[in-house]
Amino acid sequence: MLKLLYAGAVATLIVLFVAFGIRTVYGPPEMPEFPQFPRGSFQPYPTNPNDPLTPEQLELQEAQERYQEEYRLYEDDLERYHSIVLGLCTLFGVLAVAGGIVLKPKFDALRLGLVGGGLFTLIYGVVQAEGDFDGLGEAAVFGIAGIGLVVILAAGYRWLDGREG
Repeated sequence: MLKLLYAGAVATLIVLFVAFGIRTVYGPPEMPEFPQFPRGSFQPYPTNPNDPLTPEQLELQEAQERYQEEYRLYEDDLERYHSIVLGLCTLFGVLAVAGGIVLKPKFDALRLGLVGGGLFTLIYGVVQAEGDFDGLGEAAVFGIAGIGLVVILAAGYRWLDGREG
């Protein structure tokens, strides 16, 4: 029972270490603020569509256009951030799982924690991507998954082969 608690603690701390490490070293982009104008001080849009815009209305329109451009850039940065987080989580997750597989049997609790932490780190990376896989490209996601699978299978084969012999 104590070994399972230890393994769970190792797994949890691996995920937390990777998640907070990424946010500390490479934080997410900052969302732009929507332009704030005093309410009730002016009519935001002309009551008659044929009327020209007042200076306040022109200022509001320009501020909204700037915000939309800043938000588009923010979305691009956020997509890039999610791609990097997914890549780093994949790297650290695969390394943790491979490390857990190749450790000696006397470290079973640590091995279980590394494998669990690595898998949960991979899941964390996928959840963080939030559907931004389109920016990465299907081939890149497939390649990352394939590399991870090859590393895990090779490490597992080596480990299992060593235990049988």
